[in-house]
Amino acid sequence: MLVIIIMVNRCEDVELALPGNNQDNPSVAPAGAIIWDENNVIMEDGKAIFPENSAAGVTIGRLNATDENPDDEFNYQIKSQKVDDIDVNHFIIDKDSESNYDLETNNNILDYEALAGSKSIIIAITVTDDNPDQKTSDFDIKIEITNVNEAPYWKNENGQELTNYQPSITADIEIPFESMLYWDDEDYNQNPTLISSDQKPEWLIITTTGTTAELTGTPHNVETGSFLLTISDGEFDFPVDMNFEVRSNQKPKFTSFSPNHSFRVGCNQQGDEIIEYQARDSNNNSSLFNGGDEYDLLTVGYTEEIGWLAIDISNNTSKTPNVKLRCIATPSNDDAQNGGQQLTFSITDNRVSIPQDTTYQLTMEVLENSEPEFANTDALPDTIQSDTTTVWTVEWVDADEDLIILSIENPPSWLEYDVSTGIITATPDSINNGSYEFEYTINEDNDGCFSETFPHSLTVE
Repeated sequence: MLVIIIMVNRCEDVELALPGNNQDNPSVAPAGAIIWDENNVIMEDGKAIFPENSAAGVTIGRLNATDENPDDEFNYQIKSQKVDDIDVNHFIIDKDSESNYDLETNNNILDYEALAGSKSIIIAITVTDDNPDQKTSDFDIKIEITNVNEAPYWKNENGQELTNYQPSITADIEIPFESMLYWDDEDYNQNPTLISSDQKPEWLIITTTGTTAELTGTPHNVETGSFLLTISDGEFDFPVDMNFEVRSNQKPKFTSFSPNHSFRVGCNQQGDEIIEYQARDSNNNSSLFNGGDEYDLLTVGYTEEIGWLAIDISNNTSKTPNVKLRCIATPSNDDAQNGGQQLTFSITDNRVSIPQDTTYQLTMEVLENSEPEFANTDALPDTIQSDTTTVWTVEWVDADEDLIILSIENPPSWLEYDVSTGIITATPDSINNGSYEFEYTINEDNDGCFSETFPHSLTVE
């Protein structure tokens, strides 16, 4: 509480002076200025120069204002920040505990390359006094942003910076190699150079255009190694180890192959497909294979003199030839007399200087086989009695003594038979009286393919 004691010992006019803005001076708008912080700002020929990439919270200077009333206190606000009339946002005003106002950098890092042409930021600040009849004025602060040299960096083809970059070359012998390198520099009008060390392989040609390099060449030897690649802007160097590998040419192959194939007469007929092979090259499945659609193309060749056999090749001279062996006639026991017959296949890739080829030999054998025959068809019963058990036997002969199996298509419930002996047991009731048609079939059961059928007409009385 403010207590004012007035003591009057004579009759005179008395004026009291109270704290605060009590000067009877003209009300004039304040004039603003800045006191530069020369720890952070470089003053050169009256210009304030400030480096790019400075951290947030760096003090540029302390704001100051004066007017006709020395008791006035002032408030400051940023009105605008512009570079060549383009709005930017890089500074804030911070008021400390003693009511000092400092101009500082904010969290939007200054990037010299991103600023417009003049690179000078004009900050318009409004200062306001604390008069009951408040007065304001605007003043400008001009700060020139300077470039700070930044190290060049490696990037990918999409422009993304590569951290912990570990480049490598994977090439294939006698196949043209192509690849690209990319780098950049944030600094305005910088064009870093690319330098390679003496360990670069002789076959590799590096052609630089701006901040890209084309790597080309055809290796003639299998080798591994590394060399140093460096991008430099004259001040900063960024070296990386470039590892390289030239891979050998792998042999093509059939995905599945057995050197022997045999079958018995009767197991393959005219038009049947016997075997299928797929020719493949493991190089085509290798990671980073450089052959593209031009290498490794495979060509399958063969020699054969088997009269009943044809060899069909589809997609020949491609990455995926297919080979099919099929019967153009039904092999017979006469063909079995020829024993094992040889077929030779070759697969060759198209690397002209160092082609790889693989040869396969197939032994194809037709095994003799005779058809089984029914032996007692004349002895089969024509009529049997109901309510009586009747037994008869279906007999057969096979010159090869193959295991023969008997089957009857859709036998009635009152008929039973033994598949191995051919013994048939019939126990019909009177309700089963009537005429029946049976079909007996005998099949080879041990790798044989022949079968014979015989119809049997039977009456139950």
